[in-house]
Amino acid sequence: MTYYGKQRSIGYNNYANNWDDDDYYSNRYSGYGKTSYKKTYTNWDWGTYNATSLVEEEDELFIANHSNYFTPTKYEVECRLPWGSTLKTKDNVKLIKEMSRFFFYKMMDEKNYIDPALHDDSKLSEELLAMKTQKISFYDELWDKYIPGFTPLEKAVNVFNQMVEKAKKEGKSDETIQNMIEEGGRSAVDDVKFDEDIYKDPIYNELLDMEMFSKRGFKKGQILNKIALIKNLGSQFKIEKDITEKIVQNSNIIAKKMMRDYSQVFNVDLYQRLFPDFKAKLLTKNLTINVPVEKTEHKQKIIMLLDFSGSMSATEKQEWVLAILVDRLKYCMLDEAEIFFSYFVDDPSALNFTHIHDRDSALAFWNKFSTRPNGGETYISKMISTIKDQINNKKKLCNLNIDLSEDQPEILIINDGQDSVKTDKFVYKTNALSLYENNDELKKLCVANNGKYVTISHQGGGSHTVNTYSKEGNEKLTI
Repeated sequence: MTYYGKQRSIGYNNYANNWDDDDYYSNRYSGYGKTSYKKTYTNWDWGTYNATSLVEEEDELFIANHSNYFTPTKYEVECRLPWGSTLKTKDNVKLIKEMSRFFFYKMMDEKNYIDPALHDDSKLSEELLAMKTQKISFYDELWDKYIPGFTPLEKAVNVFNQMVEKAKKEGKSDETIQNMIEEGGRSAVDDVKFDEDIYKDPIYNELLDMEMFSKRGFKKGQILNKIALIKNLGSQFKIEKDITEKIVQNSNIIAKKMMRDYSQVFNVDLYQRLFPDFKAKLLTKNLTINVPVEKTEHKQKIIMLLDFSGSMSATEKQEWVLAILVDRLKYCMLDEAEIFFSYFVDDPSALNFTHIHDRDSALAFWNKFSTRPNGGETYISKMISTIKDQINNKKKLCNLNIDLSEDQPEILIINDGQDSVKTDKFVYKTNALSLYENNDELKKLCVANNGKYVTISHQGGGSHTVNTYSKEGNEKLTI
C-alpha cells in the first residue's frame, strides 16, 4: 500500500551535501499516491578524502522524518535481522525504519510524529483514513510500553521480533507484520512485553556483553527473554541462601521472636505494655520479644554438569544454556550461591570442576566458557557415582580439594535428552533439565531418587512447554 510522497534519509556515514536542495523540500509530497523506491548517489568531500554516500528515497513511512535523526538504511536494518531470513521483505524493512523514527520521537518526548501529509483527514481516502486510525492506535499503545534498546533502531527491531513471534503463534507467518498493524491496531502490540528488571539488570548485561555468542546475530535479547522464562518457572530453578538462627546469651544481632516463657517479659518492647489488651496478650503469651541470636548462612551449592556433545551446538540450545548459566552466575556474584561446574566427560575420572563462588571467579570462568560443544557420548550414571564417591569417601570433588560431605549440594544436569544413563538406579539425588528432547530413562531415575526432571520443548512461535516430573506429581506449564 502506498501512503504518500517522497522522503529521504542518509545512510552509512550520515554525510551528504544536498540537504539544502530546494527541489527536495518543494517536491517532498509531489509524489503523493505514487510508489517510488530508488537509490541515488551523492559525492561529498572532506578535506582530501572523497567518498560516495548512499541516499535512499522512501515514500511509505507513516512517521515523519525528524530533522535531527538519520533514518536507518535498508542495509542497516537488514543487518539486524537473522542471516538468510525470509523476513527481509520491503514492507518489513520499511516498518522497522518507521518504528525507528517513532522511537526517536519518543526519546525526544515529541508526540507530533505523524507525517504532515496525513494530518488533514478530509484529504485522505477511506483506505488511508482507516490505515491512519489503526496506526495511531498501534503507536499510542507502543508509546506507554517499556522497550529495551540503546538506539531507536534496536528498540524497533526488538518490537518487530516479538511481533513476528505473535504472528507465528496465530498462524500468520505468511502475512507481513505491516498488515497485522493495519488490521489490528492496538491489539497488534498486545504481546509485546519485556521484563524491565531483567533487561536493566547490570549483572546480566555485563556477562552477556562479554560473550561473543550473544552478539552474533543479536542474540542478547533472545537470551534475556529466556532468563525471564526461567524466572517464571519458580521453584524448579529457585536459589535461596539458607539462614539458620541460634539463640545465644550475648550477640549484637537481635531478632524478634514470639514469647515462649513468662520470664521473657522483660524482653518485651515498652510500646507493647501500652496496649489496652496487654494483660490478655501476656496471659496468652501473644507478645514479641527481643532475643540475641547467632546467624549462620549456608550458600546453596550446585554441582552443574553440562552436556558438551555436538548435538548441543544448535543455536537455540546454546541460548538456553547461556540463559541458565548467566542466571546462576548472578547468584554467585552476589555471594548467595556456589557452583561446581564441569562439562560431560567420557571417562568420569577426567571430571574437572571449576569452583565459582564470587565475582572474580565467575568472571574468570565466563571468560573461558565455550558455546561450541563437540564432545561425544557420555554415561551419566558413572559421573554421578564418581561424584558421590569423591564427596562421601574422599572428602573432595575430583580436582578440587573442597569437602562437601557436610553440605547437601544439588546436582543439576543440563543436556538435550540424547545421553545414556546406563544404570538401574541413581546413587545420589540429582535434578536434570533436558532441552527439546525427552529422555525417559533419565526422567524415571530422577523421579525415583527424589529429584526433579524438567523438559523444555518448543511449541511454536515464541511459546515453550515445560514439563516437570517428580514424586510430588507432574506439572505442565506453557511459557
